[in-house]
Amino acid sequence: MLSIEQRKFLSPLITWRILDIENLIQLSKQNRSYSSAQKLLKRLQQRQLIEIYRDPWNKKNYVFLGNLAIKELCPDTRPLLNSGALYHDSKVTSLGVELLKFNKIFKSIELEHQIKKGKGVIGISDFIPDARVEGQFKAKFFQAAVELELHQKEKSRIVDKAKYYLESEYYNHALYFFPDNDLLQNYDTIIKKELGSDYNKKIFLFSCPLISKAKPSFENGTGLVMNKSKTFIEFFGGVH
Repeated sequence: MLSIEQRKFLSPLITWRILDIENLIQLSKQNRSYSSAQKLLKRLQQRQLIEIYRDPWNKKNYVFLGNLAIKELCPDTRPLLNSGALYHDSKVTSLGVELLKFNKIFKSIELEHQIKKGKGVIGISDFIPDARVEGQFKAKFFQAAVELELHQKEKSRIVDKAKYYLESEYYNHALYFFPDNDLLQNYDTIIKKELGSDYNKKIFLFSCPLISKAKPSFENGTGLVMNKSKTFIEFFGGVH
């Protein structure tokens, strides 16, 4: 059984699924030091209530609920994580946390597992984004799909997904994020060749080279918006 304090500490994992320890502390809104959080998590891991994934690149530990904790905290939810996708999912949550720091623009976020259960899913043939955000930019409300592309997918998959977003009446925009500019340029070339340069009026591309680092941010990236070179910071004005 989890104590009330432990439940509060782990509660962000119900929504976010997997978080590094710093973000777990922040989102749980507990005044807890990193060392005390580590000790608590170690005890919970020994009880098989949580599991820990260690990123092979930045060496950070990411926490997610074990089956016992899922049964206690959210009994109607099946295990949420695929062990083969832990790296990708940990980066999606890190990206999502960073997006919400721009709180004058991005008001809310839903991850893939929440989207599947909520509104806006017409059928199983629809493409489900890694996340979607709602917010307001230049006095206009928007809904945007968020895609984190860590590796290049097959050309047909890239084109089909881009076409889906361009034709979608639900999403005002799709925001694609890449770990480097080379991958961004590859996607731009493929989509532009198949769907035309106007795709970039709705689908925006941004590189986020620090996404794999210990402290991800949008600094030092590149971007393509409205067929112009604009970084994420430049386009959204650095509004926090």
